Amino acid sequence: MDEFKKEIAEHYDINPRKEWDRLKKDHPFEFRITTRMMDRYIKPEDSILDIGGGPGRYSIHYAKKGHQVTLFDLSKENVAFAKKMARNHHVKMKYEVGDACDLSRFQDSAFDQVFLMGPLYHLLNLDDRKKAVSEAIRVLKPGGHLFASFISIFGGFIFVMKNDPRLVFLTEDIPFYEHFFKNESFGGKGFTYAFFTTKKDVFDLFSLFKDELLYVTFFGQESILAPNEFEMLKTTKAAREQFIEYAYRLCENPDYYHMSEHFMFIGKKI
Repeated sequence: MDEFKKEIAEHYDINPRKEWDRLKKDHPFEFRITTRMMDRYIKPEDSILDIGGGPGRYSIHYAKKGHQVTLFDLSKENVAFAKKMARNHHVKMKYEVGDACDLSRFQDSAFDQVFLMGPLYHLLNLDDRKKAVSEAIRVLKPGGHLFASFISIFGGFIFVMKNDPRLVFLTEDIPFYEHFFKNESFGGKGFTYAFFTTKKDVFDLFSLFKDELLYVTFFGQESILAPNEFEMLKTTKAAREQFIEYAYRLCENPDYYHMSEHFMFIGKKI
């Protein structure tokens, strides 16, 4: 493992519960909207490879629904934590530690559905992103779907506004803002090495695979809720559910993509 990926793995090794809690308690709207969108395409009993599945939030959700799930992650502590949580939820899964750019341990067309919902947050080099997508498509069965997530370039700005506006004065973030103003993707050192992308660069990436993967849909994973999700968490359950319904209905609307911190591209293997 090179030093770049080693540092990313170590970042997640320190506190695997943090990502579990992020999707379960701190930022639940991303999970709710994303799984609802994915459920349009995942059929009962489909086998699933969850590449970069972290501590297993999505893997365990689908294992509980009866799917045969293999969780694959760069962080050994994420995988260990996922094993513990799977036992707590009384589900069985398979586990592998490894690099999303090398899925050689898996055969071609081995899985009905493939998730690529973490690695593309961190791969700064286009060749690495191309390799991760290529490997994910290779192990996907024809007719199956690739679910690929990205951090939005505007997502970094939302994070600052929402969590601590004083962070806007950090001089080390000036290069990020300059890319943001130009609507350009940005890769660099943040919470760890991270890649913040524009919609255009997502579609440019997948255009390289147009002979292997058909475009299905693209959406904002938090939809309209990301900028105000902390207020949403304070309101009544009924109000939250109504906003989630509205957000789901708007998540594929291009006019509102910029309100999300994360994007998802869904493609179908030819």
